[in-house]
Amino acid sequence: MVDILTADGFRTHISEQRHSVMRQPIVDLKSGHIHHYEWLVRFDHDGEIEGVLRPAELSGVIRDLDLSMLAQAILVLNADPLGVGIAINLSGASVDKKAFKGSVLACLTALEASPTKLIIELTESWDMYDLALAESLLSELKTRGHPVCLDDVGAGAASIRYLRALPANWIKIDGGFVAAALNSSRDRAILRALLSLREALDVRFIAEGVETEELKQFVTELGFDAAQGYAIGKPEPETRI
Repeated sequence: MVDILTADGFRTHISEQRHSVMRQPIVDLKSGHIHHYEWLVRFDHDGEIEGVLRPAELSGVIRDLDLSMLAQAILVLNADPLGVGIAINLSGASVDKKAFKGSVLACLTALEASPTKLIIELTESWDMYDLALAESLLSELKTRGHPVCLDDVGAGAASIRYLRALPANWIKIDGGFVAAALNSSRDRAILRALLSLREALDVRFIAEGVETEELKQFVTELGFDAAQGYAIGKPEPETRI
């Protein structure tokens, strides 16, 4: 049996597509309509997903997953160009490598649907060493019309560095931060300050981890543009692949 926690095992799982893809809706809070789906990967493994992805980031083979998800999203969007958009995650462990930009742009040559349908989310699970490489790729994607989202802002120490250095259309606020702000005036004040940057940075905000109706009402009243979580819509198998 191939061990998914090793670099070779992870690469084999990806090349043989042993993983499954779930989709979770991101809903516009004003209209109530689905703006796009985020694609989430799932493995047949007993541990938490982070326990699988972290070794892959450390070894560099997370790149295989990033490019595989990108290629699959392109196929789905080409088959249904008028359908709901898809957000795929790119790991910081991939984005700050020199060769990765060329691989992403080569993959995108197959896209026939509007680039606005393919949203790129940069995860904050990896503290990137070379932000210039990340900025170069994200700027190129944004110029080509792909919405760029900074994921999990507020979850790690790198958030401010990323906000300062990287272009974005969307900023997704970490679910733990959102939940804490519900009961903490200090966290709520910080969250309001972040939301006040909407016009200055020309971005829109997504609240992550909205798992209850109380949180849904809270983020709506705060002025978030969109939300994601169980109170919005649960992950479901992506059937279009």
